[in-house]
Amino acid sequence: MGLYTTEAVVVGYRDLGEADRILTLFSPEKGKIHAVARGVRRPRSPLMAGTQLFSYSKFLLVEGKNLDSVSQCELKESFFKIREDLDRMAYGAYFAELLRLSTRECDKSEEVFRFFLKTLFLLEVWEDLPLMARAFELKLMALLGFAPQVFCCVNCGEKRMENAWFGSLSGGILCEKCKDRDEKAIKISKETLAVMRHILKKRYEELAKLQVNSQIKGELKKVNLDFVLHQLERKPRTLRFLEDISLL
Repeated sequence: MGLYTTEAVVVGYRDLGEADRILTLFSPEKGKIHAVARGVRRPRSPLMAGTQLFSYSKFLLVEGKNLDSVSQCELKESFFKIREDLDRMAYGAYFAELLRLSTRECDKSEEVFRFFLKTLFLLEVWEDLPLMARAFELKLMALLGFAPQVFCCVNCGEKRMENAWFGSLSGGILCEKCKDRDEKAIKISKETLAVMRHILKKRYEELAKLQVNSQIKGELKKVNLDFVLHQLERKPRTLRFLEDISLL
């Protein structure tokens, strides 16, 4: 058994027995890691602070046959403002689940790690949380190599179009001539298309100042979720929760 050190964000967990917890960590060097934190649920556990959901910590891990084990952890950032706010907590849980579902075990990506870490910092201050969710969805898909084509017709390459349809099966926008190639294509407004392009082109932190009306947000939500759920092939449980409490 070997020891290794890595920085990581806690993106999920489940309780094990009376005092243990299995953590899902995301690190730049190793991607998604499952590790058991023994005794972490005991009141005086030295692991408690650094292993809470969203905590960004430096971990010392012991390699195991099926599960690695947390030997030590040093908290770097707790993101307590997220956990203190129910709305931000709910969105953070959704973002973490999307990351878990869309990445494979030990598929390292420093870019994805830095993106998610930036997401947590922005989540503490971003005011329009539903719009932040749309930005997160599009940018995560793009980082993972599944960026939707929103700059020209995905079928024929036409850039100038009076009307546009978005096809999740096709992976992007379709022009008038090509819309029938995707029977589930959704007609979208020029304004919504412009917002999608803006999200994909601009730096993440610049988007916190973006303001769009409720109609565009509603259209963007439908298009984004159709696309994301098509890529994931399953519906995240946290998405159902956001819908149930009318936060999405």
